[in-house]
This record gives sequence, C-alpha cells and structure tokens, in this order.
Amino acid sequence: MTIASMDSRLSLDDMLATERCSHFSVLLLTDGSPWAISMTQDLAHLHAPWGVGVFEVNTSEQNTTMTYEQLSQSIATARQLCDELWCVTMVVVSDDPAFLAAFAESSFKSHLLLVQKTKLLVFTRIPLHQLQTLPHLHRTLSRTTSLVAVVDDTLPVFRTKVFSWLPFTDPESRPLQVASWTIDERLTFTHPPDLFPKKFLRFPHRPHVLVTAEEFVGQVAFTVDDPTAPEGKRLTFGGPAGNVMEMLSTTMNFTYTYVRSPDRTWGLLQSDGTWTGMMGLITREEVEFTPGPFFFDITRSQWIDYSPFVFMENYLILAARGRPEVNPWGFLLPLRPKIWVALLTALLAVCVVMLFLSYCLPTYMQEPHMADTNTFKCVRVLLQEGN
Repeated sequence: MTIASMDSRLSLDDMLATERCSHFSVLLLTDGSPWAISMTQDLAHLHAPWGVGVFEVNTSEQNTTMTYEQLSQSIATARQLCDELWCVTMVVVSDDPAFLAAFAESSFKSHLLLVQKTKLLVFTRIPLHQLQTLPHLHRTLSRTTSLVAVVDDTLPVFRTKVFSWLPFTDPESRPLQVASWTIDERLTFTHPPDLFPKKFLRFPHRPHVLVTAEEFVGQVAFTVDDPTAPEGKRLTFGGPAGNVMEMLSTTMNFTYTYVRSPDRTWGLLQSDGTWTGMMGLITREEVEFTPGPFFFDITRSQWIDYSPFVFMENYLILAARGRPEVNPWGFLLPLRPKIWVALLTALLAVCVVMLFLSYCLPTYMQEPHMADTNTFKCVRVLLQEGN
C-alpha cells in the first residue's frame, strides 16, 4: 500500500468518525481499480460500529453494458441492506468518470439515497471542475445527503477537500466546501460541527419549486389573484396542508406553485411499475414534493421519502349497539359473593340496631309489630323500593 493510499484511508476513517449515530454501518462500492482496492484493505480499523459491506464492480475487464448491469445489481442489493439497517453511510471510491456518472444515474433511479438515514460519501481523485461536467452527478448530489471528497496526492502535502452540492443550484455553480484533511491538521471543518451540513433546513437562494396537492376533507382548492401568475390567477389550497406549505416556504426560504395531477387522485401503483396521481408527479420528478397528507405505506416508502409526522390522528372501529333489554335483576349481576355477604351482614346489623333502639323507647311510643316494620323498612331500602 502506498503512502497516498494510507493517507486516503486515514482521511476516510476520520470522516466516518464524525458520524453521530452510534450504530451505523458502512457500505463500500469500488470500481476495481488498484487505488480503490487499497481503500478496502484492512477494514478492521475502519470506523463502522455495525459492520462494513464491500461491493466491487470490475470496470477494467467488462464492456459498458455489463458494467452498468453489475452496478445496478450491486445498488439493488445495497438498497435492500439500507432498508434493513438503522443508518448507513454509502462510500463510493472511483477515479472513473463513467463509473461515477453511471452510479449517479442508477442510484437515483433505484432510490438508493432517498431514505433520510442513508448518506453518500464519494472518494475520488478526479478534479472538481471535471466532476461538475459529469451527467446526473449534480442532480444526485444536490438532492440527497451527499458529500464528495476530492483527493489530491500530486502536491507535496497530501490534501483532501470535501464538498457539498447545495439543492436547487445550477450544475455550473461551485459546490460548498465543508471540510479539508491533511496529515498534519487532520480533519478541519469549514462549517462546523457536522461533516454533513443540514442543507435542506433553509435555502440561501430562495428557489421556486413545484408542489402538488389534492382536495380532501378540510382541504379545498381555490384560485386567488396574482399578477405574476399565468392569466393572473394562482392555484392555492386552504386547510392544514395549505398552512403547512405557507410555514415551510417562510422558514425554508422558497416560493412555490401548485400543480394538480391529470386524474386528480393521490396515486396508485400500476402493473408496469408506474404511478398515477400525485405519486406519479413525484416519481417522474415533475414536482419536488407534496404536503399531502399521505398515510405511511410500505409500497410508497420504496419510491418516496417521508418527512416526520406533521400530525397524528386516531381512528376507531365503530359498530351498532344492540337493542336495550330491561332486566329488573340486572343490579345483582356485578355483585360477587363477598359483596353479598357484606350486604347481608350490614342489613342484619342495621336491623339489630333498630330493634334494640325500639325497645329503648318509652312504652307509650312503642307500636305493635314494630320489629316487623323496622325489618321491612331495611329490606325496602336495600331493594330501592318506595313506601
């Protein structure tokens, strides 16, 4: 292993050590080149608490079609692993521009990096200005939690610069440098403290995005006057989802326009693998997102990325009640033997006390059959009967 390869491995390990998730895994994908292979040697020292997986696509002995097929299979397997693991950092090591372009296209189509818990770190020695010209790379890197580490081992001092492509920026715009690494200073952050900046919290350039929504209970579509909109009218929605959109546009600094689906539905998965309705607009990238609200569904989660829950709603199962039936002895049903014993004991005690008190009265106040009358009164009170 060369010194440059050792420095590359050290820089990679320092970057992975910044991961705050204590139970994350690392998936390595290489193009089979000697430099890429050297990065996958001695993986025991790599910072990955929940293990490391390695995918190697040998581009030197295959044609373009075979390479793309093997790459697609590796990405499909990686996607299955990402669905099972808690949080994953995908590390792609390659100096081949065609390989990186194919990875960007295939990973975007397979939604490998769509899940929020999956991060991407690309290690390459391709110069930054050449990376900016690769097809599909800007789209993938700007819309996902991704970084590119550009290694420069031609200088006397080995250096790695880490860049982040901001969302809704032009492909020609220079990415944001978030960190750099040298053997002396190790990992130095430009925007501390996170290696992966939270670039989706607030956009600096106030982009204009397309979103989709549909009517449902509590959410009604209507038009308002807007001189900047086509024909002077702008579509908007009232209700909780409309309020959420207004809040998001203000806090995240973007403007938006609603686009409705042709069939005015939420979306169903067709037999050919395409979606209708709002789901179709999202999967075809005709809109950026939808405020929904969408219920969580395992099939949808394979195509779209859910935000945290906006609100919770409880659903109950209702059934008709039976006809009421009057049971005059129904008050006895909840009484258990111990309660019966306590009631009879209390009744007997009250009767004894009343009988004793009646004999303590003067003779002229005593009535005939007073003992029977007092006993009957106690029983009447117990049975809740009137006079």
